[in-house]
Amino acid sequence: MNIFGIKIGSDKKESTKSEMELLEKEKQEYKLIGKYLRKKGLKLFAYNPLKEVSLREIKVAEKNDLHLLPDERGKLVAKDLGLEEVEVDSRDIHFEALNLKNANKRVQKYISGEIKELCNLRNPEELETIKLF
Repeated sequence: MNIFGIKIGSDKKESTKSEMELLEKEKQEYKLIGKYLRKKGLKLFAYNPLKEVSLREIKVAEKNDLHLLPDERGKLVAKDLGLEEVEVDSRDIHFEALNLKNANKRVQKYISGEIKELCNLRNPEELETIKLF
């Protein structure tokens, strides 16, 4: 049997159940690359500097999960509403823009050196807070 370019059970008549389960787990493995905050109304784009035609829009899928968790008074409260998930290629640089025309302008500014960083996504840990004195 040849799965993922690896010959399994070539010297045996059948592969073992544990080998098949291991391959099945590897096939369904996803990794969380990061969590980012998005701005309302902007589209997500990916740019790969190694490819010639490298700018493309990424489709964002909204999660259908709803978590009901009890609060401090014991009342059930809905959490994680409107979370979005995206499958990305880790070799790409991801950024937000209003449309494809603006995304092309942003990439050209990045290539010419007008802007230092193409990615404009915000980390949830880097939220700016208002300090009152």
